[in-house]
Amino acid sequence: MTDMAPEPDPTVRWNTDKPHRCPDCHAVAIDMEKPKSYRVYTCCRCGTRFTRWPILAFMLPRVGIRCTEHTPKEPPR
Repeated sequence: MTDMAPEPDPTVRWNTDKPHRCPDCHAVAIDMEKPKSYRVYTCCRCGTRFTRWPILAFMLPRVGIRCTEHTPKEPPR
């Protein structure tokens, strides 16, 4: 039995008219910044990974969840 690395989750193309929304569940997944085409984002609701160029996803940085509702808040100073 050989141990093979699990395949990464597929990355899908974002909707060009609404790049801040998840292409699967349509949740607002990016509200902390303007979506950038050279990053891979993760939906906070369904976990879908999406980007402008999914064929290049293996090279692009994964920034994870960029939703203010689901990212950790900084402690007050």
